Amino acid sequence: MKTQTKNLKTTLWLLTLMMTLTFFSCEKDPFEDCRKDPACEYFTCKVNGERWEPQCEGEPLFGCTLWDVQYYKQTGYLIMILRKNDSESIVIYVRDLFDKNTDYNLFKGNNTSTLYRNNNSCGNFLLDPNLNNFINITEFDQNTFRIKGMFKFSSLDTCGNQIHITDGEFNLPYRF
Repeated sequence: MKTQTKNLKTTLWLLTLMMTLTFFSCEKDPFEDCRKDPACEYFTCKVNGERWEPQCEGEPLFGCTLWDVQYYKQTGYLIMILRKNDSESIVIYVRDLFDKNTDYNLFKGNNTSTLYRNNNSCGNFLLDPNLNNFINITEFDQNTFRIKGMFKFSSLDTCGNQIHITDGEFNLPYRF
């Protein structure tokens, strides 16, 4: 009887330990509640598999700006600048953006390009046009000036190093 009680206690203790470890090991989606609120602003992606989100430390007088999103209605030109710190940022350029529920190619030109910047010795990671790089605009409200979508792209620096931006998602206000 003592052995059965001891085995039962051991089994319950192990079961409790396994449930606790499982609960704390699951990665909670930080934007799960935010996605349900259309006014909630967020931007997230993964850089080579690691979660990346804009961050900044506020200045006493002017605060800080995590992102700057601009849309030019006449040309359909969208610029998104997202800052993590002084040396790391993501810049997304799109041309001819006029509709929602549409895939758009990310832009790479002579003077402007979608890129990932991290101040490495080989320069910025510029968009690799040989790969599937896209942005999908799922909501585009020109009355409330909000844009929502998903994206992914790959970039190369001048030394040939490649970086992959995946699982990109955002819901942001824009200015014009």
